[in-house]
Amino acid sequence: MKVLVTAEFTPEGLRELTALGLSPIYDPWTRRDQMLLADELAERIKQTGAEALILEIDLCHQEVFEAADLKFIGCCRSDPLIVDLDEATDRGVPVFYTPGRNAEAVADLTLAMMLDLLRGVSAAAADLRSGAFNPETPADYMAELRRRRGRELGSLTVGLVGLGAVGAAVARRLRGFGCRLLAADPFAPDRRFADLGAEKAGLPELFRRADVVSLHAAESDENQGLIGRELIAAMKPEAIFLNLARAALVDNDALYEALAAGRIAAAGLDVFRREPPGADDRFVALPNVLALPHLGGATREVVQHQTDILLADLKEYFRGGNPRHLANPEVLARRRF
Repeated sequence: MKVLVTAEFTPEGLRELTALGLSPIYDPWTRRDQMLLADELAERIKQTGAEALILEIDLCHQEVFEAADLKFIGCCRSDPLIVDLDEATDRGVPVFYTPGRNAEAVADLTLAMMLDLLRGVSAAAADLRSGAFNPETPADYMAELRRRRGRELGSLTVGLVGLGAVGAAVARRLRGFGCRLLAADPFAPDRRFADLGAEKAGLPELFRRADVVSLHAAESDENQGLIGRELIAAMKPEAIFLNLARAALVDNDALYEALAAGRIAAAGLDVFRREPPGADDRFVALPNVLALPHLGGATREVVQHQTDILLADLKEYFRGGNPRHLANPEVLARRRF
C-alpha cells in the first residue's frame, strides 16, 4: 500500500512504515513551505497512486476522497481539523491524530514567556542593545534597577485554564518553582488536579486570584470567546495574561483595552486572529505585550513525538486492536486492510 507522507516524519519512522508492509512516499510540506489545498493534494495522490495519507498541514476535503479509495489517514496534529471527518467516516476511512505531540514544546515556551514578562528580560535586552539603557551616574543606574524590578515566580499564584496535555505539562514545570497553582477544566478528572498539585477553581475565582493566567484550552464551537470582558476585568492590576492556545477563545477587544489602559500589567501572546501577525497588529504594537508568531510547537522534537504517536496507533490498528487516537472509532467495524 502506497502512503503519501506530507507530514514531517523521522527516518526511523519511515522505516517502520515499511516494516508494516507500507510503501511510504515522503514529500513533507517543509520541502515546499506551503500548504496543499484539497484539489492540489488530490492531484498529488493521482500522480503517486497513493492509497493512504499522513498529513500535517495539507487540506483533506472531498476532492481528496474522490481521487482515491483511501485506506487510512494519519493527521499529525492535536486534532484532525484539516480532514473532513464526516466524509472520512461516511467512506469508512479511519482518521488517526496525534494529541499532545507539541505539549512539551508549548509548555516550555509558556514558562519562557512567563519568566520573560515577570523579569522584563526581552525589554531590558532590547534597551541595552539599542542604547536606551544608558544611565550616566550611579544614582541613575540604581534608579533604572528599581524601575525594572521584577517578580519571583515562586511567590505568585498561577491560574491555568485547561488541564489537558499542555496545561498538565505547564503545571509539572511550575511545581518546581514552588508557586501556588489554580486550574479550571470541567473535563479533567479530580485525580489530575491532585496529582499536579493544582487547586480546582472556577473561571471567575481563578481570574480574580491569579497573578498569572495562562490559557491552554482546546478550541471548540462552544467555547468561542470563553475569556470574556468580565473575566478580564476581574484580573489584578499587576496580573499577566498568557495565550498560547487559540485567539478565538478570548474577547480580544476587551483584552486589548485592558492592556492599553494599563488595567492589567502585561500579556504574552503566541496566537492571533490573523496569522502571522504583522508589525501593524494592535497587540504587537503595545509595549506591555510579548508577541510571538505562533512558535509554540516549533521544535525539532515535535517531529519525533508525532511520529511515535502515529506509529503506535497504526501498529495497533494493523494488528486488529483498538488504537488510542482514532477520531472516528465507529469505522473500526468496517476495518479494511
